[in-house]
Formats: sequence, C-alpha cells, structure tokens
Amino acid sequence: MTSATHSDDPATTRARPPGPTVPRPRRRRAAWWLIPLAAVIVLVTARALSAYIPPDLGTSRVPPRSELHYALLLAHIFTAALAVLTGIAQFWPWLRRRHPAVHRWTGRGYFFAGVFPSALVGIPVVYFAPTGLSNQLSLAVLDILWIGTALAGYRAALRRRYADHRVWMIRNFALTLVAITSRLIQPLLEHLVAARLSDPVGYGGDQLAASHDIASGTAWTALVLNLIAAEYVIQRQGKRRPRRVAG
Repeated sequence: MTSATHSDDPATTRARPPGPTVPRPRRRRAAWWLIPLAAVIVLVTARALSAYIPPDLGTSRVPPRSELHYALLLAHIFTAALAVLTGIAQFWPWLRRRHPAVHRWTGRGYFFAGVFPSALVGIPVVYFAPTGLSNQLSLAVLDILWIGTALAGYRAALRRRYADHRVWMIRNFALTLVAITSRLIQPLLEHLVAARLSDPVGYGGDQLAASHDIASGTAWTALVLNLIAAEYVIQRQGKRRPRRVAG
C-alpha cells in the first residue's frame, strides 16, 4: 500500500499558466566610496591651485615660457578644477534621484564652464609645454579624448539615450581625473628616476632629461590607468542585468 504524497495531488501538479515577467527591483547600493574619493579629489585640487592663488609666475609649477603661456595655463587649470569639482556631483546617486534639475544644471556647468573651455585652452597649453615631446603627445592625446568623450556624452543626453550618456560620462570623468592621478603617482616616478639620476648608464646627472621622463611617464601612466579603470566600471555595470521572475 502506498501513501498519497503531495506530488500526487493533481491540483498541485497542474502546470501554472505563464504569467508576465517583471524585473526584480535592484537594491540601491550605497555610494560610500564616493566620500573618500571626493575627499582625495578636493585635497589634491586645492593643493594644485595653491601655487596659482594669487597668480605669480614665480610660484608656477609649470615653468611658463611667457606671460601669454602663463595666462593660458591659469585659464586651463581653473576651468579644469571646476570640471573636477562639478564632476563629483554628477556621479552622486542621491543628487540624481532627489534633485534631477540640480543634476542637469551641474552637468551643464561641468560641460560648458569646465570641460569645453579647459580642453580648448589646453590646445595652446600643450604646444607651450616645456617638458619634452613625449609629454606634449600625452597631453594632446588626453585633450583629444577629453573633448571627444564630452561631445559624445552631451550628444547622447540630447537624444535622451541616457544609458549611452552615462557610459560616455564615466569615460570623460576618468579623463578629467587624470590630473589627480598623475599627482598621486608622481612621487613614485620621481623616486624611480632619482635612483638612476647619478648612474652613468642612467641619466648621468642630466636633470633636464630626468624631469622630462618624470613628466611624460607620469602623464602616460595616469592616462592609461584611468582609461582601464573607466572600462572596468563600465563592464561591471553592464553585467548587472535585472533578473526576471514569474509574476
């Protein structure tokens, strides 16, 4: 004699009619990592600006070739600093959710008062850069990618392709932060170069060649690291697909 089980009940074994599938709501992730990132960005930016407030050719960290070069350098640095600071707000989830109008106006400030004027002024600044051809090439590549990703992101926003807009803005802000990254890794490059400064096989005491290598090595390394970080973030977000469950 066999006992009836729950699976023998025809009411329970009858197949359920397919129902609509809905995406499972995703839990909002805490953006706690933005706090230390914002703190580092603000501190490094403030230290970088301290050499140019008040404006003085003698305290410039980049040796100016002329007063025109210094004026262009000031315009580039201060508009880039504005892009850095307004860019932080663009990635704050609370601001996007609760105050979308503020998010939009901050984005306009990021584009039109920060990135675009800084990139345009950056063209002659690259030409006047006194730290060698390799450094000039790195700055030129950075400037081209910076303005290109900004235009792509702005165009996507105008067409209401907000997913594309977010991807391009991640890339663009990573390029905006190249100046921050370069200042963080510059001490390491300086230490490596200093170890070979007096070596006859190395620099043989050539301070100018050493300074050029520090500038170019720092610029290229920061550019590559930030682009890799941006693509990592983009790929990581792309893997987060909403799960579908039976309704």
